[in-house]
Amino acid sequence: MSKIVFIKENSPEVRKKLEDSGYSVCICASFEDSIWLSYHPEGEFPFDIHGEGYCDDEDLDKIYSPLERIQRNLSKEGQYSNEREFYNMVEEFLEHYPQP
Repeated sequence: MSKIVFIKENSPEVRKKLEDSGYSVCICASFEDSIWLSYHPEGEFPFDIHGEGYCDDEDLDKIYSPLERIQRNLSKEGQYSNEREFYNMVEEFLEHYPQP
């Protein structure tokens, strides 16, 4: 599994900055509970940027907040690559990954 990079913010403005920088953004990044964004530098997915925190399971959706779901997924073996980077702001991310 390749490296995964997280951006710990998500808003229409953040997604616009990413698109303006040349990144493609999946529709899942616009889901209400997508509070973080993720990027796989090796380009394994059809879109560059994806949403994190949303849930397709209604039971889990009622039990855990989006941040709790992310934290649970981070703690699960094999859910994400062990090679991870975290950025608090999109500007920090774009300093390290200026273009896809």
